Amino acid sequence: MRSRALFFALLVVTTAASGAGVYKWVDEKGVTHFSELPPPGQPARKPANAPAPQDQAVPAASDGGQPAGKSWQQKETEFRQRQIDRDAAARKQEEQEAAAKRLQRDCMLARKSLENLQNANAVARYDDRGERVYLGDKERTALIQQRKQEIEARCSGK
Repeated sequence: MRSRALFFALLVVTTAASGAGVYKWVDEKGVTHFSELPPPGQPARKPANAPAPQDQAVPAASDGGQPAGKSWQQKETEFRQRQIDRDAAARKQEEQEAAAKRLQRDCMLARKSLENLQNANAVARYDDRGERVYLGDKERTALIQQRKQEIEARCSGK
């Protein structure tokens, strides 16, 4: 019972506070404004009811028929387009960063592979049957050259 009385008192206070400070005035362009504060230096009155939302066309200015202001739909559309553009730019940036990281990783792996080839006593690979086959000096030299070319291709500019 006590919580209902508290809820009712809170409802009365918030309702009274929400409608207490609404002012209506017309600016020099003839546009009607509603706000919580009266305009400085202009007469304003408190309307009996809050204004209803209006879907009116944007008034045209006298300078060649261009709209004096943008409707909320136009502003919303432009805002959403800016969000889409910003998200696309962020995705593109992330993709570029990921590609740069992959390139850096590939470069590091190629350099490590070359180092292993140059420092190892014996180099082996596995054949089709899964058996280890040791490389001769010519094959090892060819593989070192191949790794150097890969490093040149992957690590250019580093």
